[in-house]
Amino acid sequence: MNEARRGAGWWLALIVLALPAWGCQPDTGPGEGAGEGGAAWLEGTVDERFQLVGNQMAGFSATMAEVAYRYEEAYWAVQDRNWPYAHYQAEKMGDAIDRGVIRRPAREASARSHFLDSTLPDFLSALEEGDDDRVMEAWERVVDSCNSCHVAEDVPFIRVGEPETRRSFVQPENPSEE
Repeated sequence: MNEARRGAGWWLALIVLALPAWGCQPDTGPGEGAGEGGAAWLEGTVDERFQLVGNQMAGFSATMAEVAYRYEEAYWAVQDRNWPYAHYQAEKMGDAIDRGVIRRPAREASARSHFLDSTLPDFLSALEEGDDDRVMEAWERVVDSCNSCHVAEDVPFIRVGEPETRRSFVQPENPSEE
């Protein structure tokens, strides 16, 4: 069995090394591309094209759009006492904010002090513990943290609270217990 794996690994390495020779090379220059008529779909130098693609990813507003979705999902998970789903959504909120500060480093200090380094770990810990009272208190700190961060970032008019309508496709295990 080991001999068969070694043989298969050798062939795989040979194929990977040979791919460039078979014409499987990436588009590297201006004017070379898969667009209509052979023209590149983005014009300019590699750095200029990289910047154009980066601009499409937006700044922190794109981050906040994802966080808003995750926040709403976490809210309903907390209401349902679905701690694993709330934990999942809270982790994803943190991941989104981490990616957002890469695009907008000026937001990092607020993101860290208001959420990533304090509120989020406390909320995750409460969810792991599974104590209803502690989770509810930690969730209130999540809400307060979001709002205080918005004030610190000069957007105090963005206030978060409890969603009024459940839009989530994730439902409680036993809907009759709502």
